[in-house]
Amino acid sequence: MKQNTPQVKLLVLTTCLQCKKLIDMLQEYNILFESTEVDLLEQRDREELLQQMAPYNEKNAFPVVFIGNKAIIGFQKEVIMKELGIEDGR
Repeated sequence: MKQNTPQVKLLVLTTCLQCKKLIDMLQEYNILFESTEVDLLEQRDREELLQQMAPYNEKNAFPVVFIGNKAIIGFQKEVIMKELGIEDGR
């Protein structure tokens, strides 16, 4: 993991292919992250989380990546890599 990498938190769905790609990418670059599988939360907790996200993510799109204080909706690989300071040397 790069020095000074901000805290990374994910909101994902277990059935989401883009969520899987995101997790695979973060693991490939040895980025530590916390992940919440939203579809496995208790209904009340899931509804509360979705309600809190609504002003920022009204379509309830996944994944949601929090890098420091910034939220990125969807698997926007280039944006996420830039925020994490990752250069893709391929």
